[in-house]
Amino acid sequence: MIETSTAARRSAELEELISVRPNDFRVLTGDRPTGLLHLGHYFGTLHNRVRLQRLGVELLVIVADYQVLTDRDVAERLDEHVQNLMLDYLVAGIDPQRATIFTHSAVAALNQLLLPFLSLVSVAELSRNPTVKDEINHSRRSAA
Repeated sequence: MIETSTAARRSAELEELISVRPNDFRVLTGDRPTGLLHLGHYFGTLHNRVRLQRLGVELLVIVADYQVLTDRDVAERLDEHVQNLMLDYLVAGIDPQRATIFTHSAVAALNQLLLPFLSLVSVAELSRNPTVKDEINHSRRSAA
């Protein structure tokens, strides 16, 4: 018999709790508006967001527009990318009547928390993060 990992056990426990009392749960999730979403996004996260929303979990979806301001390929068409991301959310089934969808730039408190949170993470820790590594590699390529 294969031993179930701690993460898998915890996921099963959470699924059970959600099925019984979905209103006790709140999910904060989101995406950077860097372009159109694709099937990978759908099967990777969007499908589960819609599933949780339908179960009754409170869903908060952030469009992380401030996170792409320094991205040369995105910043000049940011409004278009934000609008397309919102449309992709709607097409995927995220219901604005049941979920809260908002941009990072619309919530001043998020920016007020930025400096304290940034001071909690060292440059060495950031450099080990795969997402940060990928962003650094992409920015070096576009700068060349």
